[in-house]
Amino acid sequence: MADPSPVILPSERLEGGWKAPAPAKINRFLHITGRRDDGYHLIETGFQFVDLCDWIHVRASKEPGIRILDDPLHLGSKNLVVRAAESLSQGTHGLEIWIDKIIPSGGGLGGGSSDAATTLVMLNRLWELHHPTHALMELALGLGADVPVFVFGHSCFASGIGEQCESEDWPGHTILLANPGVSVSTEAIFTHPKLTRDTPSCRIRASQLDTTSNDCETLVRMLHPEVDQLLEQLTAFGMPRMTGTGSTCFVVDPVLQDAKALSELRQRHWVSQGLLSNRSMLYTHRANA
Repeated sequence: MADPSPVILPSERLEGGWKAPAPAKINRFLHITGRRDDGYHLIETGFQFVDLCDWIHVRASKEPGIRILDDPLHLGSKNLVVRAAESLSQGTHGLEIWIDKIIPSGGGLGGGSSDAATTLVMLNRLWELHHPTHALMELALGLGADVPVFVFGHSCFASGIGEQCESEDWPGHTILLANPGVSVSTEAIFTHPKLTRDTPSCRIRASQLDTTSNDCETLVRMLHPEVDQLLEQLTAFGMPRMTGTGSTCFVVDPVLQDAKALSELRQRHWVSQGLLSNRSMLYTHRANA
């Protein structure tokens, strides 16, 4: 099967440039099954895509090197987008980058990883490098454990440290996302002594989602009361879960009949209502310019 074609559109930010979407993800579940000698945790998780996305804009430059024109998180050369571009450029291209940041940072939605993956996929096409998806996924793993799934571009059951992806169509059509405005450190959660690390390995299918959980949730709720309170508030709309190591929580196919409860949620938290998809917006034409 041929590799999917990315959505690449003319950029309104950079004249003569191009842009591509970098969608958010949710973890339908997150089980931690062990820990490697190098400190990385072995996980089993269900990744699914959301239509909430950042946009990565690029434009060729006569000046050598990778230059970021708008860096919302002020990371400079440490930004994964810059590192992704440099990994493909090998010093042979000049490039300007602009990031339209929409996905909350530090919320478990994978924004930074998605930005890096979109950069890899877009530049691979624009620079006519012809790296197949599996090769880009290997390159992506050097940037972070969550980056390969965004290159993979299909909802999946992921194992290993998150890089071993097997396509799986998870159920659900709409999603209610909420974030209490706190940034949860992934490193702090995964190094905490009270984190559950011995969930039995089990290949989860879509029909088994009710048997799953997020092994990070109990610890995050203890360390961040705002997340605990948000999850309680979201029960008014269905069965809430936390994505990744937090702090964003979600309800799949929410019941939104209680207008007062929804208004109160919006007053207290960042809230987004969107669509779920088993294909990444990076590889479909559902993206809205």
